[in-house]
Amino acid sequence: MKTFFTSTDKENGLQAGYLFLIVNLFGFVTSGIMGMESPPGELLLDFLWGFSVASIFLTMKPLLGDNVPENWKEGTTFLGAAVLAGSCLTIGDRADGNEFGPFFFIICFSMVSLFAVSEGVIRNFYRYNLLVGGLMGVIFSGAGVFFGYEAPEALMPLQLVLWITFILGLGVGPLLAWRNRE
Repeated sequence: MKTFFTSTDKENGLQAGYLFLIVNLFGFVTSGIMGMESPPGELLLDFLWGFSVASIFLTMKPLLGDNVPENWKEGTTFLGAAVLAGSCLTIGDRADGNEFGPFFFIICFSMVSLFAVSEGVIRNFYRYNLLVGGLMGVIFSGAGVFFGYEAPEALMPLQLVLWITFILGLGVGPLLAWRNRE
């Protein structure tokens, strides 16, 4: 799992480019050729489209190297963040009362990535809280935002588990790691 989150700039750029092509091709086939007004997984595809465009811009800085001034390189980082935020806002607006859902999905996905790269920095107990909370958040928020799934009330106690792992993993773990750092 760690290699997925620590891939090189080139690998990230290639993955973003391929994802962008695949999502656009799928959109063309379902909406263009097949004429579907709302293809299955449309919000997920919209999210992946925004994510791929943002990733393309974020990988421009290392790709361009010394061909452009430093402020332009930093601008690609801002543009990538703006594209992803805009994409999340439009998806959240269409996600039936789940406006923050796309952002929560990104936060939880980032928790999983932090788990993967924080070995030896954050204690394992807190790292595994990151993993459990992050995976639960990705599954529940992803299902809710992208597919309109609402968890049955019987699963609502799991939200308490998600909240506790979220606080322990993302709050306490890094806090203690910083306190132990010299």
